[in-house]
Amino acid sequence: MFGFSLSKLLVLALIIAAVMIGYRLFGRGASNAGNQTGGGRGKDSASGPTAPDAVDTEYDAETDTYVVRDRDAKPD
Repeated sequence: MFGFSLSKLLVLALIIAAVMIGYRLFGRGASNAGNQTGGGRGKDSASGPTAPDAVDTEYDAETDTYVVRDRDAKPD
């Protein structure tokens, strides 16, 4: 009853594949619910560029470190 046979392994592989595919379809669809044009299929190019996850920094020669760039400051 608890032995491994080829048919049991194939059924297990199909169940795991179905769960992974379902997670990809429904997981992304739920996170992009506000985006009607994307449909949960990757990044929507019509929405334009998104803000980067990284913080913009610049090198400060006086302190010999990198500091966070102020977006509102005027360039010198």
